[in-house]
Amino acid sequence: MKKVYHNYLNWEDWKHGMFNLKDDNESVSIQKAIDLLSNPSALKAVMRHVAYYWKCSAEMNLTNRNRNRQAWLGQAACCYQYKVPEYLTKRAWHLLSEDQQRAANAVADQVIEAWENYYAQKTIK
Repeated sequence: MKKVYHNYLNWEDWKHGMFNLKDDNESVSIQKAIDLLSNPSALKAVMRHVAYYWKCSAEMNLTNRNRNRQAWLGQAACCYQYKVPEYLTKRAWHLLSEDQQRAANAVADQVIEAWENYYAQKTIK
């Protein structure tokens, strides 16, 4: 799979505030991220939505195997669902148990695999 690049002005994650450096209610946002990241079924639904509907951001991040694609999907899911910026999702991640982290990564791996299969079919045409 070839890496795809898009100008940041087209990134849906950027447009939705994923890279904001300030959140006026950090503790609430961290808790929302914890709640989503620790709920595999809800997380999978949001990750799937992000992977398929944030087309530019997904291409940028999921075609680049040198990135931590699991982390991007988790951060993007928290941003999409609750407008939590990535720096707070990172804090939330470190508050999860190892089992919760493993479960979230397993969900991300499932979504990445499904997206890769979809993307391969889309680009073959």
